[in-house]
Amino acid sequence: MGHSLRRSVTVGRRVALLAGVALLLTACFKPMALEMQRTNPDMRPWWCHSELMPDEPGAQWYIDHGIHKGDLSWDDCITNSGYFDQALAFAMQWPTRSQAEAAGWKASAPYAAGMGTHHALGNPLQGAFDPIRPNFLQYGGNGPDAKLVGMSWYVNNGSDGPPAGFPGDNDWWHRHEYLCLSNSTGLIIFDGKCPPGVAGSTVYLGNYWLLHVWVVPGYLHVPDVFVGHHPCLFPSGPAAPDDPCWTTGMHM
Repeated sequence: MGHSLRRSVTVGRRVALLAGVALLLTACFKPMALEMQRTNPDMRPWWCHSELMPDEPGAQWYIDHGIHKGDLSWDDCITNSGYFDQALAFAMQWPTRSQAEAAGWKASAPYAAGMGTHHALGNPLQGAFDPIRPNFLQYGGNGPDAKLVGMSWYVNNGSDGPPAGFPGDNDWWHRHEYLCLSNSTGLIIFDGKCPPGVAGSTVYLGNYWLLHVWVVPGYLHVPDVFVGHHPCLFPSGPAAPDDPCWTTGMHM
């Protein structure tokens, strides 16, 4: 590809990205996707284009099977956009941790860097995939005012491979084969088998596959909406709005 053509593609994708980010303040994903399909059909909105992130959990299965991230087809893009709209409308009924817990959502894991919390309504091992109903809501801290930052799906698909999930090849699921649960709280305290001396119980979850989706306004992950670990969720909590992470790390 010549220099001028590469530059044109790069500029075009940045224009499409910025337009999508600006429109997100006033519109929903599906209307934005339909408008971009009409006005700029050679591009995709950011949530329909994914790039492989460094150290992406679960990536090896997809690499071994010759699956690559990239642009979705327009049909898959528009379908996913509608799913994101509905899933986000569902999740935003509980914009803070205290509101979720008052409605019966219970923490399965405390706040963790890159992920937030994992709050489930009922049994988190229900294992069904419904693209408009996430299995977990993720909050940006352990306090009652922690805001919704993301949502995720948790599906029992057996140990041989991930579920079909969302249309297209960009949703790369991963597993946590063993987890250590606290004997006193029942919360996840270690990713893996319980180390010696830890007051916990090891649980095998090798049949379950996890997928994060980052479409909550203010906590987007533009390079890959399905990334396993959000770089702006620091150990101390979400990065401040003016933190460089939201510009350099998010490619915005």
